[in-house]
Amino acid sequence: MGDARCPVEAVPEALQAAREAGLWPVKAALFHDLDGLRGRISALQAAFPDDTLHAVAIKANPVIEVLRTIVATGAGLEAASWEEVQCAVAAGCPADRIVFDSPAKTDDELRQSLALGVWINADNDQELERLQALGAPGNARVGLRVNPQLGEGSIAMTSTVGRKSKFGVPLQRAPELLKRFPFLSGLHVHTGSQGVGLALLEQAALAVAEVVEAHGLEWIDIGGGIPVRYRDDAPMPPTFAAWAKAVASIPSHIKVLTEVGRSVHAPTGWALSEVVCTKQIDGRETLVIHLGADLLLRRVYRAEQWDHEFVLLNPDGTPKQGPERPSQIAGPLCFSGDLLALDRPLPGAEPGDLLMIRDTGAYTLSMWSRHCSRGLPPSIGYERDGARLLHAGEQPEQVVDFWSL
Repeated sequence: MGDARCPVEAVPEALQAAREAGLWPVKAALFHDLDGLRGRISALQAAFPDDTLHAVAIKANPVIEVLRTIVATGAGLEAASWEEVQCAVAAGCPADRIVFDSPAKTDDELRQSLALGVWINADNDQELERLQALGAPGNARVGLRVNPQLGEGSIAMTSTVGRKSKFGVPLQRAPELLKRFPFLSGLHVHTGSQGVGLALLEQAALAVAEVVEAHGLEWIDIGGGIPVRYRDDAPMPPTFAAWAKAVASIPSHIKVLTEVGRSVHAPTGWALSEVVCTKQIDGRETLVIHLGADLLLRRVYRAEQWDHEFVLLNPDGTPKQGPERPSQIAGPLCFSGDLLALDRPLPGAEPGDLLMIRDTGAYTLSMWSRHCSRGLPPSIGYERDGARLLHAGEQPEQVVDFWSL
């Protein structure tokens, strides 16, 4: 189950379910295939030993109803901030399934984490000293984030085991710190996700596992995750089973934690926007839609590294037919660079058509930009039982409240 992207053929049925639930039409929305999400997590769980804790990254998609769906599968949640810890608690996640990874934890956050009983991954010497002063481990299990410094993947900004990574301490310092801070019970390594191949994930995990085994530690957190396929012409990504096989030499008495995010979320979500208008700009057919750099920040600013498939649909969600022409897709924000595609072949568009953006389940809504103060679009979940609202989005008055004293 390495590639389980939502098929375009699913859109009409999902739209009809949303209409029946009174959730459609709206000018734009995010759709989440909840059955698909459960299926992705089930495949992940089946690939690894039964006692593995799969802590799904909240930063990939923080919608609480989505997090509830994850928790109900028996998976955990990984929090990159104290606010995300609170999101995990709100989603009903037991403390012993919450992993707290922020590199900038305050004393108060650490104190509460020790009392709550979450997994804490400390980032540096000074954090370890503060934890010791606060009485670590308390009710928590405390680990240390290490960096084996093995190199970067193809996208430097999402690679985290290069020599210049801001996270953790060099792996070679682990023995010294394990002696100084005997409350440490595990080690954490995060390799990255998109742009990081299976070989680097394997190499990093096994390098850290050697130290875990040598020092009699209880667990290893192999953070990061396998990449996803955003384009139909991109190579197939590794499967969860292939990833599990690559790290199968980790001794069975060592508990394994994972921190997947993109690989479970991205393929099970898609965005839909009404086409506001079409016009010719410098000889190019241009579609203006309600989503742009506010939702797809990386796509607009790092177009050479991040892409998506765009599908033009009729108002009922069926694919639009007709001769394709090079088209430009423009977002609604007030700067010229708010372009999602410059030269994408699409059938002729008309106002009222729909544009589907595939694989938006991760790192889209969670990175929403406030530029031009546009409100969040609603999030709609669909499954075999129908559609339901996961997040209402924002009305103008709620945006005003956000900016008010």
